[in-house]
Amino acid sequence: MRFPDIEALTPDQQAKNEAAASKLVPGTYYRFDPPVTATAIPTGGAKVTEPLEVQFETGWYLGFVEGKHVFQGKPINDPRIIPVPKGYEDSPNIVERLRESYFHTLFVDEGSIATPIPAPQI
Repeated sequence: MRFPDIEALTPDQQAKNEAAASKLVPGTYYRFDPPVTATAIPTGGAKVTEPLEVQFETGWYLGFVEGKHVFQGKPINDPRIIPVPKGYEDSPNIVERLRESYFHTLFVDEGSIATPIPAPQI
């Protein structure tokens, strides 16, 4: 699912996107149905891997920033090759932890529904 560029939103779409902020609670995990397509921005920084458009089924809502809803989560179809950082060779699941990414979404028109879910057990 693709969302329009924030600069290309109609006034009606802007209003719907802003209204969604009143329904989403920062610090809450959400499931997206269907999964959202967004650019994965590595939480570990630019040296981890390049940003790439992938899908997210769940995400932790961080807040509404500059007209975008910001989440953090792991992509469900992440083809990125993530090298093991030097000095972390013995860290369990380091590559999977480095898949954690920030992503932005817009809630306009028809699209994905965000439903609150319990926080995952770490």
